[in-house]
Amino acid sequence: MANEKMNVDQIDNSALVRAIRDMRADFKPETQNKVINQALRSTFFLPAIIKKNTGLVAGADNKVKFEDTPQATFLLITNKERGTFFPAFTDREDCLHFKSDREFQVAVLRFADLAALCERTGDQGMTVNGFIINPYSENLPFTNEMLQGIKARLAEIRAQAQAANGEGKPNITVSTNPDAE
Repeated sequence: MANEKMNVDQIDNSALVRAIRDMRADFKPETQNKVINQALRSTFFLPAIIKKNTGLVAGADNKVKFEDTPQATFLLITNKERGTFFPAFTDREDCLHFKSDREFQVAVLRFADLAALCERTGDQGMTVNGFIINPYSENLPFTNEMLQGIKARLAEIRAQAQAANGEGKPNITVSTNPDAE
């Protein structure tokens, strides 16, 4: 999760919701790509139980002090056929309507942070299959396999951009000699 504060009132994922609906109405590679590109730019709301753990922390001046560090436990949804997923909502109000017998707060994560959470959860031996955008309406799953594919494609694009920008290649500039005329 990013450390900087986000203004949740300014988060607008309506373009993603429209892209999902357009994709469902006309399922083709172009509409799928639009959903993925919108999702990459989106910030999601997730139900979480947030506890503050107090511990001793050494500061930059080597003085020890007590500090509260929040720890989030994200709630999950399970589907008998598809498995267990993180519910990710495009709207804060929809997240507050999440059905749980446990009291929760709303955590805010960008797409990259949410994908990393899915990856880390698998590394810890838990079986979480990915996340689902708006499970009560759009119900669009991003499985771990899809997330790995997106991650690999982004790495490939970054490598191509670096190669195109000349990283690792000689920096040669061609100029005309005004005295040659």
